Amino acid sequence: MELLALLWSFFKIGVVSFGGGWSIVGLIKVEVVPRWMDEAGFSSLVAIAQVTPGPIALNAATLVGFRQAGIVGALLSTLSVIAFPVLSIVAVGFIARYVRPNEKALKESLRTGTLAMMLMTLWTLLPKSDFDPMLIFLGLAAFGLASFTKLNPLWSILGAGFLNAAFRAIFPAL
Repeated sequence: MELLALLWSFFKIGVVSFGGGWSIVGLIKVEVVPRWMDEAGFSSLVAIAQVTPGPIALNAATLVGFRQAGIVGALLSTLSVIAFPVLSIVAVGFIARYVRPNEKALKESLRTGTLAMMLMTLWTLLPKSDFDPMLIFLGLAAFGLASFTKLNPLWSILGAGFLNAAFRAIFPAL
């Protein structure tokens, strides 16, 4: 019965995985924590899923499935996360022969859903233990620099990290 719950959870993740990458991490966390792992285990899961080749949802399904039910769990969880996208591609290919959707409306719908999932991911990854105004300020500053200037986002992210580390080194009590 636990295996069915695992498969259903990853099937649901597969249904909304069109945003890919970090946009899906929040939903994976909602489905996995605390049922199959704790917060620390989830952080490790995200780290491992990011460094292994392939989409994060697929890697997470494989890792959680393996932890819960061995090779069979890994295989079935992996298949469950890709089941809906594969079935959707087949259905869309069949329907596209007869119907032409409004592409602009479809893209707007997908963009809206992706934005919602990215905001959910941001919310679930925010530190819950204590509010850190420096972290929020530096994050917003990096976002602003990357979004509204010609500065490469990599430099704004690295700069925010460096400034936070320097601030913590100079003022460890704060």
